Amino acid sequence: MKRISFIITYFNEPQELLRECIDSVLSLPIPVEEREILLIDDGSIVPAPEFDGVTVVSQDNQGLSAARNRGVEMAQGEYIQFLDADDFLLTAAYQQVLELQLTRRPDMLMFDFTHSIPKKESGLKGIKQFCGGVEFLRTCNMRSSACCYMFRKSILGDLRFHLGIVHEDELFTPQLLLKAKSVLVAETSPYYYRIRTATITHQQGEAHIQKRMRDMLFVIRELDRMAKATQGKEQEGLGRRVCQLTMDYIYNCWKLTHSFRETMTCLRSLRKYGFFPLPLRCYTIEYLFFALIANTLCVFL
Repeated sequence: MKRISFIITYFNEPQELLRECIDSVLSLPIPVEEREILLIDDGSIVPAPEFDGVTVVSQDNQGLSAARNRGVEMAQGEYIQFLDADDFLLTAAYQQVLELQLTRRPDMLMFDFTHSIPKKESGLKGIKQFCGGVEFLRTCNMRSSACCYMFRKSILGDLRFHLGIVHEDELFTPQLLLKAKSVLVAETSPYYYRIRTATITHQQGEAHIQKRMRDMLFVIRELDRMAKATQGKEQEGLGRRVCQLTMDYIYNCWKLTHSFRETMTCLRSLRKYGFFPLPLRCYTIEYLFFALIANTLCVFL
């Protein structure tokens, strides 16, 4: 068995960025026999080129979720790390992640991303350890990006990315955390996330914005359904995540549309399903403050 499977999803990104992404993986201090690199080309107009040491798999365009699922099915590594083809790993910082994986062997090892390349590599600032993903969900906020953690493949079971939606990470990551018995959070930023206007999350067309909002509401409803089907600490953890995503949903509706009318429409949808007004809970000061302000909008509904 390989130690780590790196799954890179590719769809029409500039090939020079793809090369940078792959080079960042090839430069990691991990023996060739302990790693595999799977490049999933999701129906690009110009197919992905061949690279030494990389398995290239082409499929008809089916979306990011399907591409990742294809990689998961093929992966032979004990751990899985996802990358987007226009991003890359910072060698020194990711080496710290590799050392933690090797010595501590958690089910999930989470870390942060950065939008800038540091002039000087910094050391690991700290490590937070959790007895499981449920504890993490109950006590922490998080970024759901599937590229910002590695995880043990064996905990997946039949969990896969939901097809046909954006914000698929928001649905996948909380479910994966529920399966993790040990979680480490490394205070380091080894993943370089490149901001490009052509990417899914930065498209600004009206139709795409509407889809983003519909899909985000779908994710909130799905996580709420899961929460109601469980109890105890799992229900508490998923409930916290539902509240955080509902806050994000309201914020994004205003940020993306800059329309009071559209924001009121979003709030009516949330109220219809029982997510608004927001519960006044002290998850964080920011959440409580946002909930207090947002809930005053009830007078306009």
